[in-house]
Amino acid sequence: MPSGTTPDQAPNDSPRAPDATAPSTTSTDPISRPPQRFATMPYRTSLEEIARNLWWSWNPQASSIFQQIAPELWSPLHHNPLAILRRVSDARLRLAFSDAALRRRLEDALGQLRTYLRADDTWTARHGLALHGHRIAYLCAEFGLHESLPLYSGGLGVLAGDHIKTASDLGLPLVAIGLRYPEGYFRQHINAGGWQEESYPPIPWDDVPATLVERDGQPLRVDIPYRDRHIHAHIWHLAIGRVPLYLLDTDVPGNNADDRSIGGRLYSGDNTTRIRQEIILGIGAVRALRALDIDADIHHLNEGHCAFAALELIRERMDGGQSWEEATLAVRDELLFTTHTPVPAGHDRFPGDLVRTHLTATLDAIPVPEKDLLALGRVDPDDDDEPFCMTVLGLKLASATNGVSRLHGHVTRTMWKDLWPERAVDDVPVGHVTNGIHVETFMHPRLRTLLDDRWPREWQNALLEPYRWARIVEDIPVDELLELKRAMRNDLFHYLRHRAAVEGGVHGLTLGDTHDDHGGDVLTIGFARRFATYKRGAMLFWDRERAVRLFGDADRPMRIIFAGKAHPKDREGKELIQRIINITRDPAFAGRVIFVENYDLAVARALVSGVDVWLNTPRRPREASGTSGQKVNMHAGINASILDGWWVEGHDGTNGFAIGDEEEPEAAEVQDRRDVEALMTVFEQHILPEFHAGDTPGTGEAWVNRMRSSMSTLPPRFSSRRMVADYAQKYYAHLGRGR
Repeated sequence: MPSGTTPDQAPNDSPRAPDATAPSTTSTDPISRPPQRFATMPYRTSLEEIARNLWWSWNPQASSIFQQIAPELWSPLHHNPLAILRRVSDARLRLAFSDAALRRRLEDALGQLRTYLRADDTWTARHGLALHGHRIAYLCAEFGLHESLPLYSGGLGVLAGDHIKTASDLGLPLVAIGLRYPEGYFRQHINAGGWQEESYPPIPWDDVPATLVERDGQPLRVDIPYRDRHIHAHIWHLAIGRVPLYLLDTDVPGNNADDRSIGGRLYSGDNTTRIRQEIILGIGAVRALRALDIDADIHHLNEGHCAFAALELIRERMDGGQSWEEATLAVRDELLFTTHTPVPAGHDRFPGDLVRTHLTATLDAIPVPEKDLLALGRVDPDDDDEPFCMTVLGLKLASATNGVSRLHGHVTRTMWKDLWPERAVDDVPVGHVTNGIHVETFMHPRLRTLLDDRWPREWQNALLEPYRWARIVEDIPVDELLELKRAMRNDLFHYLRHRAAVEGGVHGLTLGDTHDDHGGDVLTIGFARRFATYKRGAMLFWDRERAVRLFGDADRPMRIIFAGKAHPKDREGKELIQRIINITRDPAFAGRVIFVENYDLAVARALVSGVDVWLNTPRRPREASGTSGQKVNMHAGINASILDGWWVEGHDGTNGFAIGDEEEPEAAEVQDRRDVEALMTVFEQHILPEFHAGDTPGTGEAWVNRMRSSMSTLPPRFSSRRMVADYAQKYYAHLGRGR
């Protein structure tokens, strides 16, 4: 009997994984039947087929159909096609599809989806990638797929979402596994005092295109050993193009109230909640794969949250008769571990007693002394007082480990060199794959239309061929490029005014602001990310006197738009947001400093396409990679950043602005003084003069050349197509060969 399934589940009636070549919405799918089916009206059936695959989230020709059907529902329902489909009547659909053009668009979109799902001429197939028939399991605690599904807190989740979308685009044989959080991540509110408050409205799961995995008409159940009992989990399936994403759900009958609430929220609660979630994620993921009859040969552990999967894989092999040495060696051959955290304090650490208490069922099931197992999570295996670190567990048990930028790879080798005391830092076995972004997800529809019209069969493939991409950008006439940028900037402010009118929460922007005030004569800066103190979000205002001069210069106007959340327990991060809110209320910066509440993927898409400059001010080298600035480049936006993370590799002197240099003073206050001086100098002497040169701001030769250089040199190098291709060629093709 497969480990982890319920006792009445025999191997011969186990479910199969979804057919990656067929739409997952077909009613004959034996593993995942949606909880609700709609009337069999032809248009509704076709719309549902699209709505139940998140392929629509990066294909606006599909999602825009739903927007046209019910434009008044589009924003309130967070741009969710299935939610709209559940609320519109057949009569309304008949009226909408009396328009022949809309019928053709639906037919085209459905045809594109079906062709995409069945395509066999993928990048993986064309390159003959030597995966030896292997399948990759990708584990992560969060996935940022779309704003209507808030199972992400920030960069890690968005990166994971981009990774699996790209695996689908490239045709990689990958399945993804995470947790189903009924309430997801928090919704941010700023109170009258400028303080961040959090709320956790339940995710409306009936509106989520997720299906419960079943066997013989009953939910498939995974049993996860925990202390003196089992925690039961159901499995939900989401179709992400060709890639299935499975989410484990403990809010099921048979669990006690405490166990049902384990996965309630992302990154909330204390250490006890955290370790319980990570047991479900790591051990539960392996058992879910077995229950689904998915034989993964490669396990990609994306951050330490899922590292307990390695122990479960070892337990399986030892149950099968292998020795500890044999099992550990075999599991190492299957594991890739990616770490994203450049500071020691950011890694999950649990007291030894907490691990013993909550992981006891797994520790007891592996016939090795408990002390030796706990040593796998400690830098010093002989120090019983050292906390158990999930990153150390991943580093010790994976045969391949990588950081997420070239600089972060070096930082990681330095941070963990004590695990390999006999090696020089440069010889510590940690590589790097620099992060990239899923271009189609974040591309403004205006730019997408331009590229689809001019280069319909070329531009996406060119993302893996920098010279081809550069030629495409060079072929866009200057006037057309400037008009595109102007239109995207106007779209940004239309979005902000609409959001302010409907939802509120846009501080520093009044509904009386005129269209002209939001035109191209005002330099627009964006700063949006998690508000952690090392990111130094208010640095532009540290020198108030110079900041007042910058923002008050009527001849060279500029404004900045902020967005971002602080972790609920990060008081210093909340104080930073409060300072920004107070600046939006300061008469010296009236109308020039804006803060947008509840930063999510929708806000991100609007900002990265509409701003002129993307500002990034981390304290080097604490930015592992960063990806927000990568989304700006394709929109002819320009980065101004500390030389940290990806920007160390991206900046070439022509495609953006470097703030400071690559020196790292030991004292943080020294680094801060140097960096703020460099920041103000860059704006005073370079950015503002260059943007406002010539008769019309933003159209001078030097500025346009920098826009075009940013747009032509950076997107191919920092796309997730390049990133996932790197993972495939550097790691996936070389793992799992011992099976």
